[in-house]
Amino acid sequence: MTGDYKFYTELKVRYEETDAMSVVYYGKYLVFFEVARTEYLKNIGYKYTDIEKEGFYFVVAESNCRYYSPARYDDDLKIFTKIEYIKNSSFNFIYDIFKSGLKIASGNTVLVCIDKNDFKPRRIPEYLRKAICDFEGY
Repeated sequence: MTGDYKFYTELKVRYEETDAMSVVYYGKYLVFFEVARTEYLKNIGYKYTDIEKEGFYFVVAESNCRYYSPARYDDDLKIFTKIEYIKNSSFNFIYDIFKSGLKIASGNTVLVCIDKNDFKPRRIPEYLRKAICDFEGY
């Protein structure tokens, strides 16, 4: 099930994340992904704000989500997160969201590292690359 993931974060569905059908609005899953990748980076020792102070931003270049079963208000979710690959200036986060042991959604986001000043692609900082590779074991 989740044996290849080394990290997950937990999240409780808030009322404002649901729609008129009382299920989580589909666009909110991208917010869940953002929470998960932010927590993942904190877990390996880096906050987005620290990386931004170094002169880098990470922008989402691609996002995908597949929905299997709905989440509802007050559900407890586990979002399993890993980095599938890391290239020169981009990396791919993979997500699986579970509710009560059942996978309800999966997806990915490709992030590109850019210079904070000119918004041009930049090589992912070596300290971050090393931390990711050490954590993921590649």
